[in-house]
This record gives sequence, structure tokens and C-alpha cells, in this order.
Amino acid sequence: MEYLKSAISSIKQNKGRTFLTMLGIIIGIASVITILSIGNGMKSYVNTSLDEMSSGGVTINLDPKKTDRYLNIDDLEKIRDVVPEMLGITNSISANGEAVTDKQQLEVGITGGLPDIARENTKGMFDGRFFRQDDVESGAAVCVISQEDAILLFNTDEVVDKSFQLNIGNKSSECSIVGVTRSDEEDIKNAREAVRKKEQAYNWCTIQVPYTLLTGRFGLSGEKITSFKIYTSPGIADETALKVKSVTENLIDVRGEGAVQIQSFASIAGAYNNILNIVTLVVALIAAISLLVGGIGVMNIMTVTVTERTREIGIRKSLGAKTSYILIQFLTESAVITLIGGMIGILMGYLFTRIVQLFMSFPPVISPMDVLMVVTISIADGLFFGIYPARKAAKMDPIEALRQE
Repeated sequence: MEYLKSAISSIKQNKGRTFLTMLGIIIGIASVITILSIGNGMKSYVNTSLDEMSSGGVTINLDPKKTDRYLNIDDLEKIRDVVPEMLGITNSISANGEAVTDKQQLEVGITGGLPDIARENTKGMFDGRFFRQDDVESGAAVCVISQEDAILLFNTDEVVDKSFQLNIGNKSSECSIVGVTRSDEEDIKNAREAVRKKEQAYNWCTIQVPYTLLTGRFGLSGEKITSFKIYTSPGIADETALKVKSVTENLIDVRGEGAVQIQSFASIAGAYNNILNIVTLVVALIAAISLLVGGIGVMNIMTVTVTERTREIGIRKSLGAKTSYILIQFLTESAVITLIGGMIGILMGYLFTRIVQLFMSFPPVISPMDVLMVVTISIADGLFFGIYPARKAAKMDPIEALRQE
């Protein structure tokens, strides 16, 4: 405690000089905090975006270069029975067409599947229901549409039980809307703005239908399944996907051929995170150079301090002060200088992140571990660069020191 009081007293006596010494530390810590928080925010934004895209799903593909075999709907049901960890499983058939109402004729993307494809809609239902298994079995001409697309087609999102003509190629069918999925407020706003400006035709709509509607009434191929999607609980996606892969290999007898492949957004997110981690680390290290400069500044100022206090050191040593006491005293002073600089740097870093947030589409994330790390680094910086002047002071000969004016 006595060392700490002495260090604070010395800092108070030279406030201006001490602040200038801290400046390099402050800038370095603030820069590192800002860069790390931007990196953390970017990783969080990427992971959230990929989670929304994947809906917790993993795609299983059969590589056509390694096998010409395929699955059918019954095989998907077998996989469901053997791997109960799955929350759902569905095939997927895609097509492009036109949706025609009394008011609009819009290009539309159609996705056909089993009822479990409802798990793609992470925001839930706004109105109505999703299509059911009986709709699949009967090949019912029903669909589910989002709020924004309902507004584009009908100028309103109250569209359950309304119908439109669905055209795919030279075939058409009357399609009834049984459910409306929830959309983001921003998307709804943009859809209403498009209606106001009569610019609906510039937008692309999407609907989800029973796959049997596409294979039945529209004659699309889809009975031979070479790709399907499974849905799992968070944290067990990779483990469940490996089980599904093994079952699939057994069903089509392609064990050990590498014909069944897993496409997971978790692996994509991992690759993105690795890249972002490397970029963040490199930029943070560049910013940390100012910490090195600040540390050298601390060493210089502490060397000057030792020179100025040579007589004081001589008196203390002549009165019996041990070499270790002198060493600890000056190390404490340099550590306190860098600690205070580090704390100011953290506050500046927080302020910078709030300013940066105003110009970014995602919020920077300040991690408590990052704050703890930079505080530790700032103290270590002071101790490391304070060793030379502290040792210089501790090794002074008291007689020679007392001769100094």
C-alpha cells in the first residue's frame, strides 16, 4: 500500500508529463478495444444471418459423380424413424412461375416439400396454418406465402382463403392460400411502398407448396430424391447429420464411397469466423504497435524520473532501504501509470465503438474477456518497460547518489 501511495503522489506532482506518457497507452488500448469489438460484432452478425438462412437445417446431398442411386419419400420416413434426434426432414423441389391475381401478375419462386419445411420460417405464422400431411398426400393446390409477398400480390396481408392462378411453364392451377408467414417490419414497409408506387412487378415473390402439387398437376420430376434437408436442435446438428449420413449410405448401399455429403451452415459459419478472427487479430496487432510505443514512452519517462530522484534514492538507501524496495517502488509507479492509461483507453474505446455503431449495420460487441485482456496487457506493459529504470534506481550506489545535486 505504501508503494501505491508513493506512486500516486509522484504521478500527481507531474500530471502533464504523466498524461503525455499515458497517451500512447490510451490510444493503443482504445484502438484494440474498438477493433476487437467490431470483429466480435461482425462475427455475431454473420452467425445470426447464417442461422436465419439455415433455420437450424442441414442439407444432405448425393454426389452424382460417385453414385447414380437415389432415395424416395419412403426412405425419408425410414430415416426419420431411425434418427429420432431430428426435428424434421423434407425433400425440396424448386420451380419458377407466375402468380396471377385480379390486380397483379408477378414472377414467383415455388418451393415444394413436406410439412417439416415449415421450419424454414423462423419468424412463425402471421395468419392461418402451414400445409399438412393430408395436403401432401392429396396433392392439394394450397400454398403458404409471406406477409410482404401477400401485400405485393393482393395489397393486403389478410389473404388466407384467397386464391390466385399459378402458372408453371404451359400448365396452370388455381392455388389457395392457407397460411401467411410473418415478415420483418422493414420488408413489410418496403412492400407497402412498392404498392404505393405501383412497382410490384419489380419484386420477386416466393411461396411454399406440397411437393406433390408440383410432381402431380405440374408434372415436375421429384420422386427421385438426391438432396434433402434435416432439422435439428441447436448444438447437435453435426452429430445428427453424421447419423443421417450413415443411415443414407446404408439405404442406398454406398458405404465408404463418399457419395453422401453434408452441407451445413455451421461449417460455413466456422470458415467465416476463422477468416474474421485472423483479420481481427492482424488489425488488432497493428493497432497494438502503439502500445509498444507507449511502453517505450513509459520507460523513457521513468528513466528521467529516476535521474531526477537520484538524491532521494541515495537518502533512502543510506537509511537502510533494501534494493528490492526501491525496485518495487518504481515498478509500481510504472504499472500504475499504464493501468490508469489502460482504464482511460477502455473508456475511449467504448466511446469509439458507440460512434462507429452509428455508421454500421451491426452493433459492435465489447467482450468482458477483451476488457480483462487489455487491462492485463496494460499492466504488463508498465511492468516490462519499467524494469530497466527500476533496476537502474535499485542498483544505485547510495554514496554516489547523495553526491548528485
